[in-house]
Amino acid sequence: MAGQLEEKVALVTGGATGIGFAVAQRFLVEGAKVVVLDRAKCTPLTSAPPTDSFEAVTGDVRSFFDNRGAVDAAIKRFGKLDIFVGNAGIYDNRRPFEAFDGHQLDKAFDELFAINVKGYMLGALAALPALSAARGNIIFTGSVSGEHCGFGGALYVAAKHAVAGLTRQLAYELAPHVRVNAVAPGYAPTELRGLESLRQEKASTAPVSDNLPLKCIATPADYAEAYLFLASDAGSRIATGTVLAADGGLSLRGPGPFGPTTKA
Repeated sequence: MAGQLEEKVALVTGGATGIGFAVAQRFLVEGAKVVVLDRAKCTPLTSAPPTDSFEAVTGDVRSFFDNRGAVDAAIKRFGKLDIFVGNAGIYDNRRPFEAFDGHQLDKAFDELFAINVKGYMLGALAALPALSAARGNIIFTGSVSGEHCGFGGALYVAAKHAVAGLTRQLAYELAPHVRVNAVAPGYAPTELRGLESLRQEKASTAPVSDNLPLKCIATPADYAEAYLFLASDAGSRIATGTVLAADGGLSLRGPGPFGPTTKA
């Protein structure tokens, strides 16, 4: 039986770890050829399909040159590009707004928005000619923080709201040739790092499963199924401008008291 993405070529940014890695692996299983752009080295799992379906490109999503290089790699290796997944991101560890001084905010804003928003725009722009030719689609990684406050700090929440707006605006502008959607995950145990400008480490806190409506902590592989749905022609041929909430009911419960108790 053919996979849902047979004959498709996908580019995933931030695919060396976490949700991006899970998406790349899921797409491979469904028959896609996959290129990953990440600043860290990325290799497919040993259980994944042969490496003739996979290519890793090292680069920085803040660079249009690097994004275009990844697109060119996909076209050179596999002949086209059908799917662009903008996924690379960082977190602000829920830093309270009042905790910043002016210098810190200036640097932290530029760092987080350059990766979490500009990186998506640069990647989409680099991929657009190929996607238009293939009548392909774009999927961004949003967040529960794109619709609700309290799951991140002011920088992260503002950036994820921007991703939701970008999804809808590009869906409007790029129709009918390119579909644009987003997945809005809740918490997942990943290596999502904090802000280098503030010397933050990976956030060390997480929600307790008993406090979530579905009583479980999702894995990156759980979220990958939502990306597969939006990427496949059969699953979402008429879906565009959609921000698909996949947060395990986290937004129903709310973030709880502000502080380092959860991230999403």
